Amino acid sequence: MTDGLLYNPAMPNELGRRWDSQAAQMTTLGKEISAASTAGLPAVARGAARTFLSAWEEIALEAKVASEVYADELRSTGRSYEDVDAEIARRMAALKGDPQ
Repeated sequence: MTDGLLYNPAMPNELGRRWDSQAAQMTTLGKEISAASTAGLPAVARGAARTFLSAWEEIALEAKVASEVYADELRSTGRSYEDVDAEIARRMAALKGDPQ
């Protein structure tokens, strides 16, 4: 009995693709932030603006790395479930073929 818990074998890969998409978005965001100009600001505000942009660039990088890790772990977990399912199926088939 699963008490309502269902496993969808397609979900780890689907969720992995979604996390990969977020990682790609964070990569793009980081590049855009890095390229942002502060030239249009008054000289007195440029240092603070660059600090602000650098902090957001760091956040984008951390989010990218986290997204990649989540995607990899989801795919790994999905493969583990598939391997366990295959092993159980193999053992059940072997039991059915057992003359005892």
